[in-house]
Amino acid sequence: MNFDDWTADSVTGTATHATGFTIRVEGNPKDPSEVYPGKFPEGISFVDQARLLRSGIEFLAKAGGSAPKSWQSNPQDAKTEAIKAREELAKRFADRPDKPQRSVLSLKKNS
Repeated sequence: MNFDDWTADSVTGTATHATGFTIRVEGNPKDPSEVYPGKFPEGISFVDQARLLRSGIEFLAKAGGSAPKSWQSNPQDAKTEAIKAREELAKRFADRPDKPQRSVLSLKKNS
């Protein structure tokens, strides 16, 4: 079996071996957050299954240079963007012109 006979689809994050075995990764292909192997071909040993899986992940990592920008972004950047979006939404609701005026309760004593 040729363990180097792979084709990659960088849009979906999948690699397909000539035997029909597929691997799908989530996150950066060079450092995936999750790997979803497909059904292994019939009749291959556990050692060859592990080798096939490893060679597929390595192939995806090499093909990851042409991956979309969303795969190459830093997860911290995505979190920061999500926080900024929530803060902007909260500010938009807090600064609305039709917000009712409420009396302010203060515990300060007037001296």
